[in-house]
Amino acid sequence: MTKYYYMSLFAALLFMSMKIYAEPVLYGIYSNFNAEEEELSGMEMFFLNDGRAGKCDQSILFQVAEGWPQYPELLDCCACSAGNIQFQSKNWGKFIGHVDNGHLIGEFTDSKHTVKLKRGKSYWQK
Repeated sequence: MTKYYYMSLFAALLFMSMKIYAEPVLYGIYSNFNAEEEELSGMEMFFLNDGRAGKCDQSILFQVAEGWPQYPELLDCCACSAGNIQFQSKNWGKFIGHVDNGHLIGEFTDSKHTVKLKRGKSYWQK
């Protein structure tokens, strides 16, 4: 075996281990919107970088549907990461959660309402 073979093998193993241990991605759309019998229900959250400098440079476009879509809220998500998401909704209260295996999992602590939203396209893009 040549040293180039071992270097290539090492590089491949290093790349694979980086992908395995990389933190999940926060940015994107998470939704469980569902339209049964023409009545829309569920939640949708869109995490994005809002361009502000500093520690509070992330926002969430948060929309709830209970029979019909409600007016969305634009919320600050300061220092959010995939492993630690915290924000405050005017209508739903404090949320604490994280991203795991392509899902946003968390709870609105005041109401004890738990959510599990799948990462993917927005309901409005389908």
